[in-house]
Amino acid sequence: MALTDVFISPAGAGSKDGSSVANALQAIDSGDWSTDIEGLDRANKRFIFLEGTYAHTTKLTFSGSAPTDEQPNQWVGAKSDGTILRPKFDQTGLRLDLTNYPLFVNSSNTTSVDTEEHTYYKCLSFENTNASYNQGSIVESATSDIDAQMWFGCNFKAAPANDNAEVMVGNSTIFSMCVFESTTKQYDRILDLRSNTNVSDCRIIGGGTSSGSGDGDGVTTTNYFGKLERCVICNVHGHGFNHTATNNRSNPHIRNCSIINCGSDGIKSTPTDQASVQSGVIEGCIIFNCTGNGIAAGAGDDRQSGAQIAAMGSNGANFENMDSYGDMIDVIAITTADFIDYANDDFRIRRDSVLYNLYGVQNFGAIMNEDFEFVSVS
Repeated sequence: MALTDVFISPAGAGSKDGSSVANALQAIDSGDWSTDIEGLDRANKRFIFLEGTYAHTTKLTFSGSAPTDEQPNQWVGAKSDGTILRPKFDQTGLRLDLTNYPLFVNSSNTTSVDTEEHTYYKCLSFENTNASYNQGSIVESATSDIDAQMWFGCNFKAAPANDNAEVMVGNSTIFSMCVFESTTKQYDRILDLRSNTNVSDCRIIGGGTSSGSGDGDGVTTTNYFGKLERCVICNVHGHGFNHTATNNRSNPHIRNCSIINCGSDGIKSTPTDQASVQSGVIEGCIIFNCTGNGIAAGAGDDRQSGAQIAAMGSNGANFENMDSYGDMIDVIAITTADFIDYANDDFRIRRDSVLYNLYGVQNFGAIMNEDFEFVSVS
């Protein structure tokens, strides 16, 4: 059964019944969510959010019928004429091109939206501008976990001011082509991954590598069974990827990721039961300019040498507690000269780099070489 479209804009238009662009439902009233949007049924609906700024101060919660597996809900961004957006990275490949994106701006120290299972989100931008932001996630479900959802081409940005703050949490969720960013250096972690959440082609960006407070990790995982593929983690003052586990099935796979500019280790893995927790896989990654180690395992646990091959440089050391890392196929030494413009966060690979076209079009790490042009993806 086809989903029923509901067109939505900040101020609404025409009859405001949501039946068309000309009659878009009003989302914002007197500086906050309208009763019209709060009362919407979500089951079997596609919400088309037209470009504009959706400024609010409280969390959007709903009173209508919830989506189900058989009757899902979609939220998609669109141009003012109703044309559905397609996500595209900027030329550096580090941030999304947010042209025509609907922007949800929250000026209070609260989460923005009460998200739900069986919902697909595409081409939306969420930003919290409150100087005292201390939330566990910019958006959240009623259970405080982003559970059984899919996010595609979405942007999440906050200015945390608390050592325990997080930008986003994912639990049994799929994130693809999303950007998670903290503009400050006071947070616990930017992205918290739980259970079998899968993350691909995403960007996790911190506010800098030095003099931060809180743990300052880019990505943290506990008992994580998912995959992190073709992602960039950069400019964080803690670990790039920090994995802890008590479950012996916890074995994260990190493939073709770029972990650059970390105030501590690039990848840190410290399972509490080292005798039984699986090691996971690290393959085809760039780990560069991490003050601690490129890859660090727990004391006495060198099984994290499931790493296959990596390009490294300017780290405090390449490895810690990995005595049998000879299992690695190779470590390729790199410098800032391998990147297009390292000083300005353009981490694309130069044509004269040893990494250029090493795997064909796909280089080591997450971002294609300088010949690659980022195009929109459906």
